[in-house]
Amino acid sequence: ARQPGGYAPTRIVGGADVPAGEYVPYQVSLQYQTSGGQMHFCGGSLIAPDRVLTAAHCCQGFNASRMSVVAGIRNLDDPQGSRARVISYSIHPNYQELKTSDIAVLSLETAFVINNRSIATIPYQSEAFVGGGVPVTLTGWGLRVPVALPFLDNVNYPNTLQRMSYATITNELCRARGMEDVTDTEICARGPFRGACSGDSGGPLVSNVNGLQQVGVVSYGLVVCGLFVSPDVYTRVSTFRTWIAEQTAP
Repeated sequence: ARQPGGYAPTRIVGGADVPAGEYVPYQVSLQYQTSGGQMHFCGGSLIAPDRVLTAAHCCQGFNASRMSVVAGIRNLDDPQGSRARVISYSIHPNYQELKTSDIAVLSLETAFVINNRSIATIPYQSEAFVGGGVPVTLTGWGLRVPVALPFLDNVNYPNTLQRMSYATITNELCRARGMEDVTDTEICARGPFRGACSGDSGGPLVSNVNGLQQVGVVSYGLVVCGLFVSPDVYTRVSTFRTWIAEQTAP
C-alpha cells in the first residue's frame, strides 16, 4: 500500500516497531483505491469478523466502494494480509468534526477468518469510565490528520506497525492543558515526547487493566506532533457502546 510522504522509516515520536513475528491482531489498515493503487489512510479495529470501528472523519465524504480493510499485517507491504471490501459505513448521527461523536462502524463484504494469532476481534463493551492515570496502548502506522497542517507535508510515515504506551489524564486536566472543548464523551492522554503521531486517525486505544479492552478511537488533539504541548483526544468508546452494538447487529 502506498502512503503519503514516502517510505523512509522515520522513528516516530514515542513509538516503537511491533517486533517481527508479532501481531496486533485487532488492528486493521483502512485503504482507499487511487489511480496509483491502494493507499493506507486511517486505522481501525476489528470488533466483529465483518465490522470495523474507526473515526467518523476517516469516512465522511469517502466513497465506500473504493474503501477496503486489510487485517493480519504488521507491515503495510505484507502480501500475507487479508483484504475485505467495505460495503457501507455508519457515522454517528451526532458527529461534528473536531467537536463530538467522532466514531463510525464499517460493514465489510466478507468476514475475516479469526485465527486469534494475526486476526482477532477486540472487546469494546465495558461500561467502566476511564479516568486519569490509566495505562493505555496506542498502535498504528502514523497519524494522518483530517486537516491540512503544513509542517506535516513532508513527514515520512513508517511502514511497520508502531506501538506506544502512555497514560490517560483526567478531562479536567485536559481542558486545563488547552483542550477546552473536551467533553465526557472523550478521553485524553499525554506523555512527554510521545503522542498520537504513533497511531492513525481512527485507530484503537486499548487498556489491559481488567483484560484487553478498546477504550478509545484516535480523534484529534495534535498541535505540535508528540511534543509536550497538547494532549491527544480520543473518542470514548464506552459512551457509544450501545450505538456500536446496534451497528454490529446482523
